[in-house]
Amino acid sequence: MTGIYQTAVVFGVLALLALVLRYFAGNDRRAVPDLDGTDFGLLSEVALVPTEEAANVLVRKLKTNGVRATRSRNAPYRIMVFPQDVANAHLVLKT
Repeated sequence: MTGIYQTAVVFGVLALLALVLRYFAGNDRRAVPDLDGTDFGLLSEVALVPTEEAANVLVRKLKTNGVRATRSRNAPYRIMVFPQDVANAHLVLKT
């Protein structure tokens, strides 16, 4: 009889733990992942270039002028910056 009682207590504790975890961590409402590669989150596009080398040159130019920048992984390459840096990035890229 003790074995059945202990087994029931173990399953009860596991069920309670599962409910607590489900309540606090089980409701994932994040957006669907970007599968087509067009959503860059907080970043804004400031340039679009056809080659990887051109993208790297522009990113280096922006970074040397104090603008945080990155590029997309696939051609055509998008040069992206944070929204507060868009105006500065346009100024740097014009020169």
